[in-house]
Amino acid sequence: MSPPVGGYIALWDENDVGFWRLSGSPPSMMAEGAMIRLDDEAGRYRELGLLDRETDLLVLRDREPGPGGTPVVQLMPLTPVTMDEARTESTRGGVTAAEWLGDAAGAAASRGESLTVHPGGWQGPFLPSVGIEALQNSDGAWLSAVRATPVPIGAEYWSDHPAAPEAEYQQLEAPASYEAIRLGGALALTAFIEWGIHPLMLGMTFAPNSYGSWS
Repeated sequence: MSPPVGGYIALWDENDVGFWRLSGSPPSMMAEGAMIRLDDEAGRYRELGLLDRETDLLVLRDREPGPGGTPVVQLMPLTPVTMDEARTESTRGGVTAAEWLGDAAGAAASRGESLTVHPGGWQGPFLPSVGIEALQNSDGAWLSAVRATPVPIGAEYWSDHPAAPEAEYQQLEAPASYEAIRLGGALALTAFIEWGIHPLMLGMTFAPNSYGSWS
């Protein structure tokens, strides 16, 4: 699923993508890395929801049970819309994709994970991509690192720090703080805008961070 953009969301299955308008605010569980997930052999995962097409309800379930082992479930009412409506109206306001991606990156770092933002879909390869993570330098100091592959030539913020000629990727680093990690959401969004990819067409993959949890 895409990050919510201005009250709209995109959902993928094995064959297609659909566009939906949210009724109310997105559930707190969504895109925080807490939902049930689809894992691969390397430990990377994407979050899954169950769409009830009879009621147009998206069912989100926490991967950790609540008190007494009871499943924790949140429901998100949706209204199907056309791609044109979603793309046009989603840019008119509401919680921005940059904020949502930044919050997801911060939550991932606190769990000891990284976040990769990429074109949405059921199967890869997922390129271009932007990875956001907390890492440590040789002195053990924590850094916030945002890596774009390929180099987002001409993108806002990125163009202020030109990459080496013929570089395959570009990485921006700053001393780690929650604000710096959240800024990765804005950096990711400007890169995808430069690549011509609409925010509603983005997906997210989480992965273990070899440096462990940052706080």
